[in-house]
Amino acid sequence: VCGRARERLRDLDLLLDGVVASPDARLVLLQRPPQIFMMRSVRTVLLASFCSAARSLNAPVVTLTGGKAKLFKAGNPLVYGGAVKSVSGKPATGAVVDVVDGSGGFIGWGVFNPISMYRVRLLAHEEPALLAHRDIEQLLQHRLRAAMERRRALRLPSDENTAYRLVNGEGDRLSGLMVDVYAGVAVAVSSAIWLENWSDAVRDALLELPEVTSVVWRRNLARLKQDGWDARLKQDGGDADDEQQERPAATAVEVLESGLKYELDPYGQKSGFYCDQRDNREMLARLCGGQRVLDLFCFSGGFAISAVAAGATSALGIDSSAPALALAQRNAELNGLGDACAFEKHDVLKFLKARDEDPDAEPFDVVICDPPKLAPSVKDLPRATPRYRKINALAMRALRPGGLLLTCTCSAAMSQSDGKFVRTVQEAALDEGRVLTLLRTTGAAADHVMNPAYPESRYLTAALFVVQ
Repeated sequence: VCGRARERLRDLDLLLDGVVASPDARLVLLQRPPQIFMMRSVRTVLLASFCSAARSLNAPVVTLTGGKAKLFKAGNPLVYGGAVKSVSGKPATGAVVDVVDGSGGFIGWGVFNPISMYRVRLLAHEEPALLAHRDIEQLLQHRLRAAMERRRALRLPSDENTAYRLVNGEGDRLSGLMVDVYAGVAVAVSSAIWLENWSDAVRDALLELPEVTSVVWRRNLARLKQDGWDARLKQDGGDADDEQQERPAATAVEVLESGLKYELDPYGQKSGFYCDQRDNREMLARLCGGQRVLDLFCFSGGFAISAVAAGATSALGIDSSAPALALAQRNAELNGLGDACAFEKHDVLKFLKARDEDPDAEPFDVVICDPPKLAPSVKDLPRATPRYRKINALAMRALRPGGLLLTCTCSAAMSQSDGKFVRTVQEAALDEGRVLTLLRTTGAAADHVMNPAYPESRYLTAALFVVQ
């Protein structure tokens, strides 16, 4: 039954795709809306039939409370405990479960966790090829191939860019998994128990992709502990948030971003490099010709190096991490830009305050301010907002009138707070008696894809201002 329903769904989808692609057919059907409605209704009935047949696979069932199912039918992949009415059987942590609405209508299947706030991470929803089975290995292969196709559509990797985000968690329908690829080295960061249970299958599926030559397994221990994982069970891979951890010797990888060379450590901070700022680095670099640039929280020097490569007269990078600064200096030298780039170890706030008190300090033409996450959750916003305000106020003091300020937040709580970040920067400008003009706001690079049904994955905001 599953096979027959799947074949009919495929045939109908091909027919609908053909109609959409044909201007003549589209014009006819626009004049005859009942025909469009009928075709869509047939597909809905077929999908319901298919889902009903797929339910005979006898996975444990999670039933949602009334009124909660609509969110997950629309594609949101994270089922919170408060949305669950009942659970049939006794599924173990990481077990595959079906999710149904209060009437027993099938929504999708995913992995169960009785400990986590995310009671079910939905992995398959309204996709006949995935609803016909409950095989996680097949699903991983399918999802990773699809993720790679999306990156190929973005021309990644390319002769100019060999560092990119291959899997962006919920955006690629693999909740809890992040994978960055660096010149063929895939750095997979797990933040969910189900991925720890299936880590070998993830590795195998990644290695089936021609763009991947090796896999490094990392963990976000803070997220895993929230998911109920015991860090004592496994010790390999290391914490992606721990820059001081022990790591294998000779792990450096050289990549290209916008034609520039960068050395990175796949066992370093996060996954070793910040691909999310690629588009922002390229955008800002075009505006830096003949300018003096200050790169605050510079990490491995991406903004400073790209600015000088595009014609900036000089760039100064400031960071509190000695390993990051050593890496930044090597990266500048890799590109023959060591003379124009300088990197200094300071606490950024103390550096800016000391500079403000120096009467001989010359203002910069361009300032980049990209601090670490200051608000890990919404409850941290009251504490983090004054810090963002203070950092940006001091950054403006280092900037000449008419200069450019690119200021960022990687805190999802701030980015999703209805413009709060831009308002906070505006308040900092008022404190300093400066006038802001907002040129643009952007987010993460295009390879950090999002599921439209899960806007909560948006985390990065980069705002470019002229500061008078």
